Amino acid sequence: MNELDSTIGVKKIELLFAENIDFPSINISQEKKSLIEKIRIKHLLWIPRLLFTRTYRALPKILKDIFFSLSIIHKSPASKMFARTRYDEFRILIDAKVSSMSLKAVPDHYVDVVKDTFNAGFYKTNLSDLSELDEIIEDVVNTTNPSHAGARPYFKDGKNEKIEGSYSAYYSFSKEYNQKMNKILHSDLTNDFNYHLSALAGYKCTFDDIIYSLSVVYGANSNDEMHQDTFSSVAKGFLYLQDIGSNNAPFEYLEGSYADAKFRSKETNKAVLENDSHSSGSTRLRGQKLQKALKKYKLQSFTGSKGLFVLANTAGYHRKGIHNSSKPRIILACGVKRKGVISKFLINLVAMVKFKFIQERN
Repeated sequence: MNELDSTIGVKKIELLFAENIDFPSINISQEKKSLIEKIRIKHLLWIPRLLFTRTYRALPKILKDIFFSLSIIHKSPASKMFARTRYDEFRILIDAKVSSMSLKAVPDHYVDVVKDTFNAGFYKTNLSDLSELDEIIEDVVNTTNPSHAGARPYFKDGKNEKIEGSYSAYYSFSKEYNQKMNKILHSDLTNDFNYHLSALAGYKCTFDDIIYSLSVVYGANSNDEMHQDTFSSVAKGFLYLQDIGSNNAPFEYLEGSYADAKFRSKETNKAVLENDSHSSGSTRLRGQKLQKALKKYKLQSFTGSKGLFVLANTAGYHRKGIHNSSKPRIILACGVKRKGVISKFLINLVAMVKFKFIQERN
């Protein structure tokens, strides 16, 4: 029996790369099914969202800016008219104010550290034992086909020049596996974890709301560029399944950049006005703009041992660090559902009322 046959999970993925062996390719059944057989209850629940998205796409640019101003899908001003105003800056400020409401439901003895997380835009902790994840990882690699999840083998500069040696694969886990992983990892978390998660997401949420995917990347890709995901706070997590050094694509973040509405909106507006559609949605920083940002904010490069768990508000500027290792970077990428400003406000309002009621009873 060779080493490949006797290993599973992360170690096996590393060996596949080392021996230049292709990952398993899953053949999806071609058996024809009727439309009724294909439809499930969960698919019916997608209809309102589908209609919402289709309506958004069909609207003229100026109407998108008016009617979808606080929606999470409206990443940047669509029209140049609004890009010439402080429209995007006000959106960011409103979102920050609403997101800060999540701090009102934090117990007094945690408030200061959670506020620090909110202002910095990130939180990190360490999980000690990840061994139980290997069997789940082995199964998902052998039974599902991956996607690139936005990590494309070229930079989003409009040139579409392929990056040689670039590889990215994101494997989604079933609902059952997500629940199992939450149960495995939950025991290592401190009591204040949910407050940090809520502060970064901008609304009251818990560890059980997290959804995972297995991320396997090698070389450079579009996520190497410093970028923000959208105007509104979004919580993403990165759980390292290997030791990650400075040359193994560590997650990097510009500390405090989320809170700088003026800077963020200025860069987004420039991209819109310059017809840089590749940069305007998830705004990219390159060249002198990037150098200016690196002087303005402290760059946090999250290197560390296996088990390092980083949460970040990816409305702030972030990127995948440089990859000069012979090994692929293997992590669990995760996050909670993105919410628009109005949804956040309602969720936080209910959480505040409940928290105050509990305090008064005690």
